[in-house]
Parts: sequence; structure tokens; C-alpha cells
Amino acid sequence: MDLNGYILAFDLDGTLVDSAPDIISALNKVLQEQGITPFHLDEARPMIGRGAMELLRRAYRLAGHPLAPEDEAPLLARLLELYEVDIDALTRPFDGLVEALDELEAMGARFCVCTNKHTRLSVLLIEKLGLTKRFGSNRGSDSVEAKKPAAGHLQACIDDMGGDIRKVIMIGDSETDFLTAQNAGVPSILVTFGYSEGPIRELAADVFIDHYHDFVAAVKACINSQNRLATGEASR
Repeated sequence: MDLNGYILAFDLDGTLVDSAPDIISALNKVLQEQGITPFHLDEARPMIGRGAMELLRRAYRLAGHPLAPEDEAPLLARLLELYEVDIDALTRPFDGLVEALDELEAMGARFCVCTNKHTRLSVLLIEKLGLTKRFGSNRGSDSVEAKKPAAGHLQACIDDMGGDIRKVIMIGDSETDFLTAQNAGVPSILVTFGYSEGPIRELAADVFIDHYHDFVAAVKACINSQNRLATGEASR
């Protein structure tokens, strides 16, 4: 299949990379500095995905210590400081990802990162993992007026690459990513191994994958479905 012109837009945490161990480690250090009991990794994993500030708010709320507005900025700065130090200590791309990107790139596809992580940290992590050259755009929540699930966040990534939104697929692990795709009018592929807050398969994504071994086939299925719909609409 010829994928020239297609852009695959990836969420980062829980989709491209398993970053929960490093993110929750930094969160727990902040909590411990405040005398608050840290979270178990599995307990905190579903809190990832809406950005660092929301992670802090939810963690403190669940711990029974809701954040006062004046405490948010300094605690966020501390979280990001601790996280950056060990950003790639345990974080790794999900199994099969690199091989799938190789295959899709050979077909002509291009890739971007559309994440609610801070852009500087997203760029740093991708660089540390040796993936920088893979992505034509890497935008975090601080680089756009409205973050995911706002369609403008995804559109900004596509504009960076001179792409056509009609040839975009959104790949993610959460309702936020699914809604981003819906709002932008593009297909979605959701991974089942990420950090979704609820049952991922309850969302009406175009395709679900349990492993990146299935990803190339999922992309082809999305494009074939798009083409069939376009053909059907054109024949009416």
C-alpha cells in the first residue's frame, strides 16, 4: 500500500512509550516531600494523560489533600524538575513500535507527536530514546491555544508538516485521544495497553490493537475504510 501523504499522529505517554514508571516516580517524590503517602504504580497509572498539572491535582485529591491554588505552580515546577532528571530511566518504546514505524515509513507514511505533555519534555524524551528523526512535529499542550481533545492541537501538528487533515490517523490510549480524532474528523486507532482511565474498548474507535505487531494492519484497515466511504459518498 502507498502511504505517501498520510500522517500518523501519536499520543506519547501510554501510546508510543511506557513512561509511567518515571512519571509516577517523580510524582511520588513530590508527595513524599510533602509527607503524603506515595501511590503504587498500578494505582496511579490511569491518572496519566491529561498533563502534569492535572496529574498533580488528581493525585493530591485522591490522597485527601486537595491542592490550594497558590500551591499548584510551585509543586508543578518541582514535579517537572524531578521528572526531567530521570526522564528516560525506565521509559522505553512499546514492544514492536520501532519495527512498525520502519515498515510504515518505507510505505511513505510520516509521523508526528501530539501530546498533553509539556513540549520541552516531550522533545527531550523522544531525543533520549533516539526517535527524534522519526517525527516531523512534536507539540505539547503548552504550544497550542487549546490542548487535546481540541482539534486545533492536532491541526497544529499537521500544519507543521504541511499535511492534509483528510489523510491523518490519530493513535492514542485514552478517551482524550479518541475525542481529539472525533473533533478533527479523522479515524482513530486506540492501543489497549496504555493508561486509559476506563475500559478502552467502550470507546467507538475505528480499530483497537493489543500489540504493535498489529499496527501496520490497523493502519491499512483505517485507510481502506476511509477509501470505501469516500467512494460511496462520491457515487451518490
